[in-house]
Amino acid sequence: MDWIKDFYTKQYKWMGTDDEALFTFEEQLIEKVEKHSGPVKNLLELGGGKGHFAVMAAKRGYEVTVIELIPEAVEHMKALAKEHKVSDNLQIIEGDFYKVKLEEKFDVICYWDGFGIGADTDQRVLIKRMREWLRQGGDMYMDIYTPWYWAKVAGKRMQLNESISRAYDFDPEGCRMLDTWWQTEIPSETYTQSLRCYSPADLQLLVGNEWAMEIVGVGGAMDYEKGTYHESVPLNKAMSYLVKLEKERG
Repeated sequence: MDWIKDFYTKQYKWMGTDDEALFTFEEQLIEKVEKHSGPVKNLLELGGGKGHFAVMAAKRGYEVTVIELIPEAVEHMKALAKEHKVSDNLQIIEGDFYKVKLEEKFDVICYWDGFGIGADTDQRVLIKRMREWLRQGGDMYMDIYTPWYWAKVAGKRMQLNESISRAYDFDPEGCRMLDTWWQTEIPSETYTQSLRCYSPADLQLLVGNEWAMEIVGVGGAMDYEKGTYHESVPLNKAMSYLVKLEKERG
């Protein structure tokens, strides 16, 4: 998983940031958590990016802990927390969530748009860690990429802006989505994100019977020919789905 820090450092630098638009999107995620979980006092976010979800959750009164690997993203998160006056109930940990030690137990753990960065063995290690961090009866929310969508869009190329290009590919043997970014004028220097894709049945096999699994949301689909995004599509056409894993006794 040596690619992780390099890729996300470049992605955060190149993608730009529309804070208000991202706050609106993250607020919808918080509302999904509130809809599908019971009373929530505190929550943990893994891979918090530039902090929009964590800051928005803190603004809604939750005690939030967030773990983020990229220093530049952490700095942006701290600035947002200060700007929105939520620093007191937002704990920001710069580090690797495969290595960070946490003593606190959480009502909810969220991992948005990033599950699958390692092999199945890595996923199982992380799920075991998350189980230890959850209170009994707590819930975990994760975005899961579907194999059928990403296999279909393999080979798609796009121009993100005047200077940055992007292309999708798919590894059929590893069942992984490959997302490659580069500066358009330097095509030989690329940075690739590799995420393991899971059908719901395969995900249930991965997490085991210690979790009660429920699909609580379905991601959209992009029509690359027309350049339009369809927010509401059936699961068999969607790029991802949102699962809630409830920690059962055991």
